[in-house]
Amino acid sequence: MLPQLQRLLGPSTAQHEAVRQRRLMQMALLVLVSFSGTAVLYGLRDRWDLVLPLTLTATLMLPVLWMVHHGMHQWGMQVMLMGVTIAISYMLWINEGLQDTVLLSYPVILSAAAQLMSPRRFWVLLACMLGCVLLIGLGTQYGWRSVQIPSTIDERITDSLTILIVNGFVIWFLSRDMQHAQLRLQRQLKRLQASERRMAYLAQHDSLTELPNRALACDLLERAMQRSSEEGYAPLALLFIDMDNFKEVNDTLGHSAGDEFLRCIAERLRSAVRESDIVARQGGDEFLVCLTDVVDDESVRHVAQQILHNMGQPLVLRGLSIVPSCSIGVALFPTHGRSFDELLRYADLAMYQAKEAGRNTYRIYDESIHSGINEHLHLISSLRQALLHNEFVLHYQPVFDLRSGHLVGAEALIRWQHPSLGLMAPGNFIATAEKSGLIIEIGQWVLENACRQMQTWRQAGCPPLLLSVNLSPVQFRRGNLPELVNNALLHSGLPAQLLELEVTESTLIEDVEGFIHILQQLKGLGLRIAVDDFGTGYSNLSSLQRFPVDKLKIDQSFVRRLLLGEKDVAMVRTIIHLAKSLELQVTAEGVEDMATHDMLRSLGCDMAQGYGLGKPKTAEQFAAFWHTYSLVQPHAARLH
Repeated sequence: MLPQLQRLLGPSTAQHEAVRQRRLMQMALLVLVSFSGTAVLYGLRDRWDLVLPLTLTATLMLPVLWMVHHGMHQWGMQVMLMGVTIAISYMLWINEGLQDTVLLSYPVILSAAAQLMSPRRFWVLLACMLGCVLLIGLGTQYGWRSVQIPSTIDERITDSLTILIVNGFVIWFLSRDMQHAQLRLQRQLKRLQASERRMAYLAQHDSLTELPNRALACDLLERAMQRSSEEGYAPLALLFIDMDNFKEVNDTLGHSAGDEFLRCIAERLRSAVRESDIVARQGGDEFLVCLTDVVDDESVRHVAQQILHNMGQPLVLRGLSIVPSCSIGVALFPTHGRSFDELLRYADLAMYQAKEAGRNTYRIYDESIHSGINEHLHLISSLRQALLHNEFVLHYQPVFDLRSGHLVGAEALIRWQHPSLGLMAPGNFIATAEKSGLIIEIGQWVLENACRQMQTWRQAGCPPLLLSVNLSPVQFRRGNLPELVNNALLHSGLPAQLLELEVTESTLIEDVEGFIHILQQLKGLGLRIAVDDFGTGYSNLSSLQRFPVDKLKIDQSFVRRLLLGEKDVAMVRTIIHLAKSLELQVTAEGVEDMATHDMLRSLGCDMAQGYGLGKPKTAEQFAAFWHTYSLVQPHAARLH
């Protein structure tokens, strides 16, 4: 940045000092040569009274040259100018005074001083010269001095030529410096003008793709809306385009490849629309397209489809073929809004609807989207209040051993005791909690309260039941899950071997290496891991072998179809056989009747839960249930 700034502002301080040093050297040499030559001429005429000051002054230039060469510019300059001034003043005093042609040397000295000296030193030198002139004049008037040898015509010619030559060189030096300064100023002015144009361009354009940025897009769209209004509100369309899975490109190929990817996307967007349309970069992997002179909604749909088609063409980056995709939200002027901010907000909302619809598609904004967003935001706000006011409760569903029929565990299931809507099942709010990140706090609350409740039952005499708690994929991504689980066990006092954490199969296949590492940390605490909803996540045997799990839970969609035909029986049998081959236990979910119970038992399933065996119960109901069940089954089997 510093070299660019120096180039913009012109010569640096070091360059100015180099010019200053060169001028001092030139003037010192000029004084040395001119005074030495003049001294020789006066010596030939036996004017030794003038030879002495001229020779001393010329000799003085040698230390001046030494000082200038060693960087002592100020000292060298002062010694040179003061020495010359004193020598000239002395020659005026002993010669013809104010009538001497040597007096013309004063303006030459002042010209050099004006270029080399600071203003204060210049005025001091001028005052000294004025004092010398006054003293010489008074000395001549009152007879303080006398002219011993009048100047001859040859001496006057010599002095005039010398002064003229020296003055010519000084003026030439000054004019050269002024010309150079003028050229530098012109170049600096051109650079500043170019810089202003560049800065104005950068202020309105994206430096990576060279597309208009958000600010310029806003200005251009508002102008287009103004023209549209003047023409009777001719329709316009704003498309909000967000690239799908762009983070994976950056993470896999690096940020430089990500920049190249975005430049290619910008070119594809340009090629998909007309020259009269506006293509801009909103920021990151988001782009804006403003369609002018829109005929109808169908033409907007056609452009959106064309953009999706252009985006879907394979792109080779770093030797890897990538098929980009994007999600598009559309807002129309004046139907959906009459300002840039309104259209951008509604197009953004429509884009998120396209994301939720599976990505690589488009959505045109309508009121249902707005109402859905409002409901979503209201639900998030209500969930925050529920955490704050402790509106969540836990129900516990009993788990039974299919071979002995004994109660062997309980799964903690969250419910929301809504102040106005009543008891709400998790399906009504868990997805929103995961999207908003509130599942982190909710999951921690479930874990801590479930462990505390189970320990309370144990202290009341409950047999060692296995407590199952569901985990969200979001909790895994936070990275501190082992620490939270360990704290919940420590604070509750529940033995780790009585806690089972349930992880959905789809969670495990998102980031195999990362989840394996976290599962190993959890297993290190001594607890158990179960794969929930097994059969719906499309995991394979090779990956399942790597997970440190203890149990597979057959998804209830398979269990409920168990009695419908041989294919469904074969599916459940395969899952049970797979678990047994991996030395894992199997629990069936969604058991609604005894026929299904008996079929699962015959297939070798270990445990089961469902409404047919026992509905989820409040903490008080479950306490009464295990107490009654323990009296009926005093020799309940321990966990295998």
